[in-house]
Amino acid sequence: MLIMRGLGYDNGMSASSIYLKHEIAIKDLAAKLGSDPQASLTNKWLFVGIDMAPIENLETGITVIDRNRRIMRMDKLNDDEELLLFLSNLAPAENLVVALDIPKSLSIPSKWRQQQIKMHPLRLGEKVPNEVKEPVPTDRYAQRAKDFYDAVNDKGILIFSFFTAHAKLRYGLNIPFRNRSPQGCRAMQALLKQRLGIRDIPNNLAPSSVLDAMIGAYTAWLLCKGKEYDHFKLYQDDEQRLYLDPLKRTRQLKMR
Repeated sequence: MLIMRGLGYDNGMSASSIYLKHEIAIKDLAAKLGSDPQASLTNKWLFVGIDMAPIENLETGITVIDRNRRIMRMDKLNDDEELLLFLSNLAPAENLVVALDIPKSLSIPSKWRQQQIKMHPLRLGEKVPNEVKEPVPTDRYAQRAKDFYDAVNDKGILIFSFFTAHAKLRYGLNIPFRNRSPQGCRAMQALLKQRLGIRDIPNNLAPSSVLDAMIGAYTAWLLCKGKEYDHFKLYQDDEQRLYLDPLKRTRQLKMR
C-alpha cells in the first residue's frame, strides 16, 4: 500500500490505519481468550467505558458497570498512568472488558482552543477576524489512543475500540440539545437510564465525559450479554487491535 507521508497516513491511529479493518467473529478470539471464547466472555464481571481525551491536559471520563448494568465507579482522570492504575486496582485482568472511545487529534497548543474545537469541530477552518492562522491537524485520531490501547492489552485486559458517535445513533440516544450543555447532559442522563437500563445513575448532573463513558461501559457489556451480528460486529485491524461496531441495543431490560 502506498504510504502518503505528511497527510496523516504514517500515524498509527490515522484514517488509513483505523479504517483498514477486517470483520472477525468471537470464535476468532480463541488465541486471546482461550479455546472457548464465548465461555470466557460469560466470566467477565466488570465492564469499563473510557471516554478518552486526545491529550492528558483534558479530563478523561471513566465509568464501570457490573453484569446487571449497575454503576460501580465513575471518575474523571487525566494522565495515562492514573488510568492504568485505576484499571489495575479495579479487578483481576481476566474479569474486565474495556471499551475505549477513540479521541480525535487536537494538535493545537492552546487549551482554550482545544475545548473550542472539541465542541465545534466543524469550525476548525472557519475564518475569524484578527485570528492568528493555525495549522489544521492532518491526523484524524490521537496517537494517545494507540499507546493506551497497547498498554492495557499488555496487562492482559480485553480491550476494544469503538466510536461513541456511532453508538449513540444505534442506541437511539438522540437529544435536541448540544451534547455538552447542561440541558444536553440532563437529557442524555435520562436516556441512559431509560433506554440502556443503566442502574444507580446519580441524581446530580454527571459530566459529559462520564456520560459518554457510560455508553462505552454499556457497549463493553453488550459484547458479553448481546448477540453477535444482531447487537454488534467485531473487527480487527492489521496491527491486531480490536474494534466493536454496535448495531443496536438489546431490549432485554430485565434486571437479574
